[in-house]
Amino acid sequence: MKFLIAIDGSKASERALEKGLSLAAPTQSLVVLLTVVEPLSSYIPEVMMPTGDWVGLRGFPDIELEKKILAAGQVILQKAEETCTAANTPCKTRLEMGLPRDTICQVVKDEAPDFLVVGSRGLGSVERLMLGSVSDYVIHHCSCAAIVVR
Repeated sequence: MKFLIAIDGSKASERALEKGLSLAAPTQSLVVLLTVVEPLSSYIPEVMMPTGDWVGLRGFPDIELEKKILAAGQVILQKAEETCTAANTPCKTRLEMGLPRDTICQVVKDEAPDFLVVGSRGLGSVERLMLGSVSDYVIHHCSCAAIVVR
């Protein structure tokens, strides 16, 4: 069996890692640890100029800041990998850049896991409507069984 566990350093993803390992460890299943880093352009809004043109800083990425963000993602994966090693569970890591919900679904296609494990932030219905929910999206769009851990 193969488990894909999406982690982002949050408490919810720590609980997802714990649950995923509790399911994978007894059978020595492979665990794929995934961290998705959003590109800086996701955080920089475009503005409308007086001419009516939309302009953003998407063409001017801050390379040093992106390197720091990727390094932070790598630290998250290293800690999770250490947790897997301590549980005697085989694992591999993937650090991807993109929108988390879309990237998780793409990695599910690439890796073909038996189970996807994600954490839930526990948003209320209004917050989920306004912010969107990665866990809600992936359970409806990914092609494998998904476990959402609260």
